Amino acid sequence: MRRGRFVLYMAIAMLAGCASENGDERWNALMEGVGKPAGSSAHGYPTSKAITGARGPNSAPRGFAQIGTGEFTGESLSAISAGKAADGSEGYTINLVDAPIAQAAKKILGDIMGYNYLVDPKVTGNITLQTSSPMSRQSLLDILEVSLATNGAAIVKKADRYEIVPISEATASNAIIGSRVPMNEPGMKVQVLQLNYIGADEMREIIEQVSKKSAVLRTDPTRNYIVVAGNNGELAAIREAISVFDVDWMKGMSTALYPLKASQPQELVKELNSVFGVDGGPNTKTIRFIPNTRLNAILAITSRPSYLPRVTSWIAKLDKIAETNEEQLFVYEIQNRPAAELAKVLQSVLATGPAGDGTVVRQSVVAPDLVAETVAAGGEGAPMEMPPEAAVEAPSVPVSSVPSVVADIENNALLISTTAREYQRIEQILRQLDVLPTQVFLEAIIAEVSLNDELKFGLRWYFEHNSDAFGLSDLASGAVAASFPGFNWTHLAGDAQMALQALSSVTNVKVISSPNLMVINNQQAKLQVGDQVPTVTQTSTSTTSADAAIVNSVELKDTGIILAVTPRINSSGRVMLDIQQEVSNVVETTTSGIDSPTIQQRKISTRVVVNDGESLALGGLIQEKKSLGQKKMPVLGDIPVFGNAFKSKTDGINRTELIIFIRPRIVRDVQEARQVTDEFRQQFDFGRTDTPGRRMQRDLVRVAN
Repeated sequence: MRRGRFVLYMAIAMLAGCASENGDERWNALMEGVGKPAGSSAHGYPTSKAITGARGPNSAPRGFAQIGTGEFTGESLSAISAGKAADGSEGYTINLVDAPIAQAAKKILGDIMGYNYLVDPKVTGNITLQTSSPMSRQSLLDILEVSLATNGAAIVKKADRYEIVPISEATASNAIIGSRVPMNEPGMKVQVLQLNYIGADEMREIIEQVSKKSAVLRTDPTRNYIVVAGNNGELAAIREAISVFDVDWMKGMSTALYPLKASQPQELVKELNSVFGVDGGPNTKTIRFIPNTRLNAILAITSRPSYLPRVTSWIAKLDKIAETNEEQLFVYEIQNRPAAELAKVLQSVLATGPAGDGTVVRQSVVAPDLVAETVAAGGEGAPMEMPPEAAVEAPSVPVSSVPSVVADIENNALLISTTAREYQRIEQILRQLDVLPTQVFLEAIIAEVSLNDELKFGLRWYFEHNSDAFGLSDLASGAVAASFPGFNWTHLAGDAQMALQALSSVTNVKVISSPNLMVINNQQAKLQVGDQVPTVTQTSTSTTSADAAIVNSVELKDTGIILAVTPRINSSGRVMLDIQQEVSNVVETTTSGIDSPTIQQRKISTRVVVNDGESLALGGLIQEKKSLGQKKMPVLGDIPVFGNAFKSKTDGINRTELIIFIRPRIVRDVQEARQVTDEFRQQFDFGRTDTPGRRMQRDLVRVAN
């Protein structure tokens, strides 16, 4: 502005100089006629003659005259002059001093740009636009918009013309709206800017600090965009501010995830905030600690990478201290035993009082659909099914901090709430209990032997008098239950098949069942082959009505062959067997008028001890069946009265005895299980040619196993 005023003053001085020179010329021309003879006037008028002579000292001085222009203001410089802009394009120099807005619009919009324009009558005021060097057409438009903005006006585009209106009306309906607006045209524009990393509301606060508050029209936090309004210069400034702040700040941040062994993430974050001065300290915005409960870890985010080593060191120290003091929840995944069974054993060790008085020290919390085991000293706890609504936290008892054990049946795991130090001791106990269980392979044969004349005293008497042939010896330690007469023997030589073959040579032997079972130690194996027979257990009728229907209560009973064996292996290698054997038949009821069948049972219930791999024979269940028969000659036997001479009746008694052979084999590991499987497979190869290829195949299988 000062430079412009200096140029203006110089121009006025030059104009004044030019005016002085013209006045002197006119004065000299006027003086040329003075002293000329009369009649030589340029106008033809007679003139006086000059009187020559010396002047005395008292003579008057010679006078002069200077004629002025009568103008007291100089001409203004040209308002617009063409030239070359700095980029080589066509440019213009502007010299508008305190010019009305309408005049400035005419010079720039009309004369230079050639636009049709209209100035709203409500827009008043003067503006000053002066440039020291030529500027491009776009730059002149930007200067004009800035000058108009200072006077509360703005340029808007309408159809085929531009209008200069008050700035309050510019954004109402006349602005150019879009995410991409033309920046080479003048006028107020509304632009939609999409933000990538910074929030729309936060960006609005920043824009209002560097621009006018009315520049932001709207923010949308959901879609994260911002709507701004302004001329080209204002929009350019807003976009530049957004480019500075809308950046991916995570690229410059350093992050680290720290899994915790003993501490709780929420509690440890509070301690870290105090150590690093995050809560109201100097590092409130420099570093952040985020607890992650699901991963039991802490996420550290900082703008200074040098902080991470110190964070690592502090977390390790604080977490190590908490390992021995803070109670945590541990999950032990069981490998070989049921969760409920192992939880019962563990709670028997942990959940009783130190004095052994049988009081439960701590109640375990049960999750929905899980099993609660309540254990007292000196006994085993019984499983108790709890509905989901009952799965609430038990009231705390002010006693010792005994670990809480919960059995997760669905995942076959144990949930243990205790300290890290206590869990190390519990884990050692669990690893000793959670081992591969020993199994027992049971080979059983259930046969029915007909007692003929040679076996009329039963199988026991026959075996005693032929023990050398069968290799049987009496068991001193295993006696059949007294309520069931019979015997039990151990077969020392050969196997059960040999004994049955020997019996089949003297009588009829019928093998009813020959099961092979693999059962875990101390678990029951049950085999059942037969039918469920409906039997009437209760009959009732109404006593008030004679026509009342009879109501029968029916119960289904299992019949056929039922074998239940529970093996128990002791440290000496012997196997204790709890055996329950039943063979039942369904016959018609003849002893009463009850419309229900009669079930004939032959049952053994005993507990015996047998060595590994030896066969046990159980027998003595003798059954007698009466049979009536009739023989006759064809045709003649059917003649009335005389036919009796040609037919005969037989009345016989069939006696049978049930015998059971059981051979337990202890399977301690996978190798023995494969050996038993190979032997069982070879039974199906009986009668097939044993070729070298088959022998080689068996050898390869053994080597691979």
